[in-house]
Amino acid sequence: MRRKKKPPYQHLSRHKQRDNFIRLRQKIRNDTSVYGGQFTSDHVLDEPGRPALYNQWADIYFLGSDGLTIWNATILTAAREFWDVVEEMAHTRAWEILTPEEQFAETDIKFEPVCTKGQRMYQMVKRPKLIYEKYDGLSYHEYQDKLVDEIIQSEPPEIFESFTADRFFCYGTGLDIVIHSDEINKATIEEAIRRFREVGETDWRAAKAVPRGELPQECANAAFSRVRWEPE
Repeated sequence: MRRKKKPPYQHLSRHKQRDNFIRLRQKIRNDTSVYGGQFTSDHVLDEPGRPALYNQWADIYFLGSDGLTIWNATILTAAREFWDVVEEMAHTRAWEILTPEEQFAETDIKFEPVCTKGQRMYQMVKRPKLIYEKYDGLSYHEYQDKLVDEIIQSEPPEIFESFTADRFFCYGTGLDIVIHSDEINKATIEEAIRRFREVGETDWRAAKAVPRGELPQECANAAFSRVRWEPE
Protein backbone atom coordinates (compact mmCIF):
# COMPACT_ATOMS: atom_id res chain seq x y z
CA MET A 1 0.00 0.00 0.00
CA ARG A 2 1.33 3.39 -0.96
CA ARG A 3 1.89 5.88 1.82
CA LYS A 4 0.06 9.16 1.47
CA LYS A 5 2.54 11.99 1.06
CA LYS A 6 2.33 14.63 3.74
CA PRO A 7 1.25 18.05 2.46
CA PRO A 8 3.61 21.01 2.82
CA TYR A 9 3.27 22.68 6.19
CA GLN A 10 2.07 25.86 4.50
CA HIS A 11 -1.05 23.99 3.31
CA LEU A 12 -2.17 23.11 6.84
CA SER A 13 -5.05 25.05 8.33
CA ARG A 14 -4.26 28.08 10.47
CA HIS A 15 -5.60 26.14 13.46
CA LYS A 16 -3.12 23.26 12.97
CA GLN A 17 -0.25 25.66 12.33
CA ARG A 18 -1.11 27.54 15.52
CA ASP A 19 -1.19 24.29 17.51
CA ASN A 20 2.26 23.36 16.23
CA PHE A 21 3.50 26.88 16.94
CA ILE A 22 2.33 26.68 20.57
CA ARG A 23 3.91 23.25 21.05
CA LEU A 24 7.24 24.46 19.69
CA ARG A 25 7.04 27.62 21.80
CA GLN A 26 6.68 25.44 24.90
CA LYS A 27 9.58 23.23 23.85
CA ILE A 28 11.80 26.27 23.34
CA ARG A 29 10.83 27.46 26.82
CA ASN A 30 11.60 24.03 28.28
CA ASP A 31 15.01 24.06 26.57
CA THR A 32 15.96 27.54 27.73
CA SER A 33 18.66 26.26 30.08
CA VAL A 34 20.36 24.55 27.12
CA TYR A 35 19.71 26.83 24.13
CA GLY A 36 18.92 30.19 25.73
CA GLY A 37 15.21 30.60 24.89
CA GLN A 38 15.44 31.83 21.28
CA PHE A 39 15.44 28.44 19.53
CA THR A 40 15.75 24.71 20.04
CA SER A 41 17.81 22.03 18.31
CA ASP A 42 18.92 18.41 18.36
CA HIS A 43 22.55 19.55 18.09
CA VAL A 44 25.00 19.79 20.95
CA LEU A 45 26.30 23.36 21.00
CA ASP A 46 29.19 25.02 22.84
CA GLU A 47 30.72 21.66 23.74
CA PRO A 48 33.86 22.26 25.84
CA GLY A 49 37.07 21.54 23.93
CA ARG A 50 35.35 21.01 20.59
CA PRO A 51 37.38 22.76 17.82
CA ALA A 52 35.62 25.47 15.81
CA LEU A 53 36.19 23.42 12.63
CA TYR A 54 33.73 20.83 13.96
CA ASN A 55 31.06 23.50 14.51
CA GLN A 56 30.34 24.55 10.94
CA TRP A 57 26.59 23.87 10.77
CA ALA A 58 23.49 23.10 12.82
CA ASP A 59 19.78 22.41 12.40
CA ILE A 60 17.54 24.62 14.52
CA TYR A 61 13.87 25.50 15.04
CA PHE A 62 12.62 28.94 15.98
CA LEU A 63 9.35 30.86 15.90
CA GLY A 64 8.14 33.37 13.35
CA SER A 65 6.82 36.74 14.45
CA ASP A 66 3.31 36.12 13.05
CA GLY A 67 2.27 33.60 15.70
CA LEU A 68 1.96 30.81 13.11
CA THR A 69 5.25 30.27 11.33
CA ILE A 70 7.81 27.72 12.46
CA TRP A 71 11.25 28.17 10.92
CA ASN A 72 12.93 24.82 10.29
CA ALA A 73 16.43 26.08 9.60
CA THR A 74 19.87 24.86 8.67
CA ILE A 75 22.59 27.34 9.51
CA LEU A 76 26.05 27.09 7.95
CA THR A 77 29.24 29.06 8.11
CA ALA A 78 30.48 30.64 4.89
CA ALA A 79 33.38 28.16 4.96
CA ARG A 80 31.04 25.16 5.05
CA GLU A 81 28.93 26.65 2.26
CA PHE A 82 32.11 27.23 0.23
CA TRP A 83 33.16 23.59 0.61
CA ASP A 84 29.66 22.35 -0.24
CA VAL A 85 29.45 24.47 -3.41
CA VAL A 86 32.93 23.43 -4.55
CA GLU A 87 32.19 19.74 -3.95
CA GLU A 88 28.93 20.00 -5.89
CA MET A 89 30.74 21.68 -8.81
CA ALA A 90 33.36 18.93 -8.83
CA HIS A 91 30.75 16.17 -8.61
CA THR A 92 28.76 17.61 -11.52
CA ARG A 93 31.79 17.95 -13.77
CA ALA A 94 33.13 14.48 -13.00
CA TRP A 95 29.70 12.87 -13.34
CA GLU A 96 28.91 14.43 -16.70
CA ILE A 97 32.05 12.90 -18.21
CA LEU A 98 30.79 9.37 -17.52
CA THR A 99 28.54 7.48 -19.90
CA PRO A 100 25.10 6.34 -18.63
CA GLU A 101 26.52 2.82 -18.30
CA GLU A 102 29.47 4.08 -16.25
CA GLN A 103 27.17 6.16 -14.08
CA PHE A 104 25.07 3.06 -13.40
CA ALA A 105 28.17 1.08 -12.46
CA GLU A 106 29.17 3.83 -10.00
CA THR A 107 25.79 3.79 -8.27
CA ASP A 108 24.83 0.11 -8.55
CA ILE A 109 24.39 -1.42 -5.10
CA LYS A 110 24.34 -5.18 -4.56
CA PHE A 111 23.63 -7.16 -1.40
CA GLU A 112 24.65 -10.64 -0.33
CA PRO A 113 23.09 -12.90 2.32
CA VAL A 114 24.97 -13.45 5.58
CA CYS A 115 24.18 -15.45 8.70
CA THR A 116 24.37 -13.51 11.98
CA LYS A 117 23.54 -15.31 15.24
CA GLY A 118 21.51 -17.83 13.33
CA GLN A 119 19.53 -15.20 11.45
CA ARG A 120 19.67 -14.60 7.72
CA MET A 121 20.53 -10.99 6.96
CA TYR A 122 22.00 -9.01 4.08
CA GLN A 123 25.10 -6.89 3.76
CA MET A 124 26.19 -4.60 0.96
CA VAL A 125 28.75 -6.05 -1.43
CA LYS A 126 31.87 -3.92 -1.65
CA ARG A 127 31.94 -2.22 -5.03
CA PRO A 128 35.15 -2.76 -7.04
CA LYS A 129 37.28 0.31 -7.64
CA LEU A 130 36.73 1.46 -11.22
CA ILE A 131 39.54 3.28 -13.04
CA TYR A 132 38.95 5.47 -16.11
CA GLU A 133 41.33 6.60 -18.83
CA LYS A 134 39.23 9.75 -19.20
CA TYR A 135 40.17 10.51 -15.59
CA ASP A 136 43.87 9.99 -16.31
CA GLY A 137 43.87 6.63 -14.55
CA LEU A 138 41.93 7.79 -11.50
CA SER A 139 38.72 6.50 -9.98
CA TYR A 140 35.59 8.65 -9.90
CA HIS A 141 36.14 9.77 -6.32
CA GLU A 142 39.87 10.39 -6.86
CA TYR A 143 39.11 12.53 -9.89
CA GLN A 144 36.42 14.43 -8.01
CA ASP A 145 38.93 15.18 -5.23
CA LYS A 146 41.38 16.43 -7.85
CA LEU A 147 38.73 18.74 -9.28
CA VAL A 148 37.93 20.07 -5.81
CA ASP A 149 41.54 21.14 -5.34
CA GLU A 150 41.66 22.71 -8.82
CA ILE A 151 38.42 24.66 -8.31
CA ILE A 152 39.56 26.00 -4.94
CA GLN A 153 42.82 27.25 -6.42
CA SER A 154 41.72 28.38 -9.88
CA GLU A 155 38.03 29.32 -9.81
CA PRO A 156 36.73 29.58 -6.24
CA PRO A 157 32.99 30.37 -6.14
CA GLU A 158 31.69 33.53 -4.51
CA ILE A 159 29.86 32.98 -1.25
CA PHE A 160 27.32 35.42 0.17
CA GLU A 161 25.68 35.64 3.56
CA SER A 162 22.03 34.83 2.94
CA PHE A 163 18.59 33.66 4.09
CA THR A 164 16.72 31.38 1.67
CA ALA A 165 13.27 29.98 2.47
CA ASP A 166 11.83 26.68 1.25
CA ARG A 167 8.06 26.54 1.67
CA PHE A 168 7.63 22.86 0.82
CA PHE A 169 8.77 21.37 4.13
CA CYS A 170 6.36 19.05 5.94
CA TYR A 171 7.22 20.63 9.28
CA GLY A 172 7.50 24.38 9.31
CA THR A 173 9.07 26.54 6.64
CA GLY A 174 12.54 25.49 5.55
CA LEU A 175 15.26 28.09 5.85
CA ASP A 176 18.89 27.98 4.74
CA ILE A 177 21.10 30.44 6.57
CA VAL A 178 24.68 31.25 5.56
CA ILE A 179 26.65 33.44 7.94
CA HIS A 180 30.22 34.68 7.89
CA SER A 181 31.45 33.31 11.20
CA ASP A 182 34.24 31.03 12.42
CA GLU A 183 31.76 28.61 13.94
CA ILE A 184 28.14 27.94 14.75
CA ASN A 185 27.31 28.28 18.42
CA LYS A 186 24.50 29.66 20.56
CA ALA A 187 25.67 33.26 20.19
CA THR A 188 26.01 33.13 16.38
CA ILE A 189 22.61 31.44 16.04
CA GLU A 190 20.94 34.10 18.17
CA GLU A 191 22.60 36.81 16.08
CA ALA A 192 21.44 35.13 12.84
CA ILE A 193 17.85 34.97 14.13
CA ARG A 194 18.03 38.66 15.10
CA ARG A 195 19.28 39.62 11.64
CA PHE A 196 16.64 37.46 9.93
CA ARG A 197 13.89 39.23 11.82
CA GLU A 198 15.51 42.58 11.04
CA VAL A 199 15.24 41.95 7.27
CA GLY A 200 11.56 41.02 7.65
CA GLU A 201 11.80 37.21 7.81
CA THR A 202 12.21 36.92 4.05
CA ASP A 203 14.80 35.89 1.48
CA TRP A 204 17.90 38.06 1.56
CA ARG A 205 21.44 38.07 0.21
CA ALA A 206 24.31 40.35 1.17
CA ALA A 207 25.33 42.93 -1.42
CA LYS A 208 28.97 41.88 -1.23
CA ALA A 209 30.50 38.41 -1.25
CA VAL A 210 32.57 37.14 1.66
CA PRO A 211 36.19 38.21 0.95
CA ARG A 212 38.14 35.42 -0.77
CA GLY A 213 40.94 35.68 1.76
CA GLU A 214 38.48 34.80 4.54
CA LEU A 215 37.31 31.57 2.89
CA PRO A 216 39.16 28.21 2.88
CA GLN A 217 42.30 27.87 0.79
CA GLU A 218 42.15 24.05 0.88
CA CYS A 219 39.57 21.27 0.76
CA ALA A 220 37.63 20.16 3.82
CA ASN A 221 39.47 16.83 4.05
CA ALA A 222 42.81 18.60 4.23
CA ALA A 223 41.57 21.01 6.88
CA PHE A 224 40.10 18.25 9.06
CA SER A 225 43.18 16.04 8.67
CA ARG A 226 45.21 18.51 10.75
CA VAL A 227 42.70 18.78 13.60
CA ARG A 228 42.70 15.88 16.03
CA TRP A 229 39.70 15.73 18.36
CA GLU A 230 37.63 13.00 19.90
CA PRO A 231 34.54 13.73 22.02
CA GLU A 232 34.82 12.58 25.61
